[in-house]
Amino acid sequence: MSTLSRITIEGFRSIQSATVELRPLNVFIGANGAGKSNLIAFLQMQNFMMSRGFQTFVQTRGPGSALLHFGQTRTIMRGALEFRSDTGRNDYRFSLAHAAGDSLIFTHEEVQFHRDGYAQPMPPVPLGPGGHRESGLAELWADQDPTARFAKGFLNRCRVYQFHDTSLESFIRGKAKVENSTYLMANGGNLPAFLLKMQQEFPDSYNQIVRTLGLILPWFDDFALQPEGNPRDQDVLLRWRMKGRVDYEFVPGQLSDGSLRIMALVTLLLQPDQRKPLLIAIDEPELGLHPSAESIIAGLLKAAAQTRQVLVATQSVTFLDHFAAEDIIVVENEDGCSSFTRQCQKTLSAWLDRYTMGEIWQKDLIGGRP
Repeated sequence: MSTLSRITIEGFRSIQSATVELRPLNVFIGANGAGKSNLIAFLQMQNFMMSRGFQTFVQTRGPGSALLHFGQTRTIMRGALEFRSDTGRNDYRFSLAHAAGDSLIFTHEEVQFHRDGYAQPMPPVPLGPGGHRESGLAELWADQDPTARFAKGFLNRCRVYQFHDTSLESFIRGKAKVENSTYLMANGGNLPAFLLKMQQEFPDSYNQIVRTLGLILPWFDDFALQPEGNPRDQDVLLRWRMKGRVDYEFVPGQLSDGSLRIMALVTLLLQPDQRKPLLIAIDEPELGLHPSAESIIAGLLKAAAQTRQVLVATQSVTFLDHFAAEDIIVVENEDGCSSFTRQCQKTLSAWLDRYTMGEIWQKDLIGGRP
C-alpha cells in the first residue's frame, strides 16, 4: 500500500527540528505539552492546505507567529513529506515565512520523484513562484505533474480525528444532513448521516459496527436512524435502542460522553476499506474509555493498520499495554523543543520479560514520563 514513510518538520510550534520515520501503526506517547498534539496538528495543517484553507488554519490555530517555533524570532517553517508508492518515493517539500497581518505565506514549494532502481531522482518541480498564500499543490494545474497528483491524492485521503467535544451543544450530538456522508468528519459531527450511509450501502460493515458496540456497551441494541424533513433536505439524529427496551428510542442526550466517543471510534475503524482514509490520525482515542473498551479499540486500531496507516497520540498507561515496542514513539520536550524516539523490542527485551509496555513507561525507563 502507499504510505507516508517520513515527516521532517522545522520551526512548527514546539518542534524546532525533527524527522519521524513512520510505520503502518504509530503510537505517540509523552507527558502533557511534550509535542504529540503538535505533530497531529502538522498533519491537520496538510488537510487545510489541500482544500485551499491554509489561511483559515493560520487564523483559527494561530495566528502565524504562534505557529512558528518560539514565535517570530523563527522566521521560516519547513516541512518535507516522503510518500512510498509501488514505483518509488514521492517527495513534497515547502517552506513558510511570517508575513503582514501575522499570517504565513509560502516561500518555496516543490515535489520530486525518486524512481526505485535509479541513482538520481527526477528534477524537482516547483509549485509556484513563492509568496503565495495557499498551497500550489491544491491547485488544478498541479495535477498535470504525476508526483504532485500523487501527493495531493494521498493528502486528500488523510484524516485527523478528535472526538473530545461531546458536550450537549456539540455537533456530534446534533442533527446531521443526510447528504453529508461522504466521509466521517474530524469531530464526528456527521456520525448519524455516516452510519445511515453504512446501513443503506454497506450492511455487512454496519452490522459489524453494531455487534462490536454491543461488546463494549452491553446495553446497546441498535441505532434507529430515520431521516426527517423535506426529502431534498433531510436531517438525521443519532437515535438508538436499548436491549430489552426495543420499543423505545433514545436520543444522543441520553448517551454518556464515553459512549458517544466509542460509537464514533468504532464507526471510523470498521467502515469498509474502500471508504477508509489512507492515513488515520487520532488524538487521545482512549479518552473516557473503560479499560475493557481500551482493549477492543486497540485491537481495531491494529486491524486497521493492516490496510491503512494509523497514527495515535495517547497518555494512557493501560492503553499502551496493547501495542508492541516497535509501534511506540516517545515524545519528550526539553527546553521547549520536542524530540521523537521510536522504541525497539530487542533493546527493551530484558524489561519486557518483567513488565508490560505501560509499566515500562510508568517507571520512566523509556522517557516521556506520563
